[in-house]
Amino acid sequence: MWEIEKAVLITNNSRAYEKYKSSMKAVYAESYEEVLIKTRDMVYDKHILLTHPQASSLKPNQTPYRSVIVYPKGTEDNIKDILLIEKCLETYYQWQNIAPSPQKYSGKVLYDFMTIDLSVIDYVIPEIC
Repeated sequence: MWEIEKAVLITNNSRAYEKYKSSMKAVYAESYEEVLIKTRDMVYDKHILLTHPQASSLKPNQTPYRSVIVYPKGTEDNIKDILLIEKCLETYYQWQNIAPSPQKYSGKVLYDFMTIDLSVIDYVIPEIC
């Protein structure tokens, strides 16, 4: 098991950020893309992925929210997670080229997307900590 205080939540979902910022380090990003970039930077900085950057059945161009949890690994390189986050970024950009994310969603739809993203994190936290 992992220590929740050492885990880092990277999110652009204000509901996830507010819920978990007191129990773990939380980094707020402005966009889905920025979540992936910040996650990549932390993976390159010796963190491991505790959650998959493309969790849930929503494609990267369908939802505006993403939350990822990473954990400090130490001094070892983690090539598996490096390759995974790079592939997730590549997939994100491919989907944006195929069908860019809508620029406007209604408040209810945005709230629903936040709920989906938060439910993934809510489900996994008891499993990893």
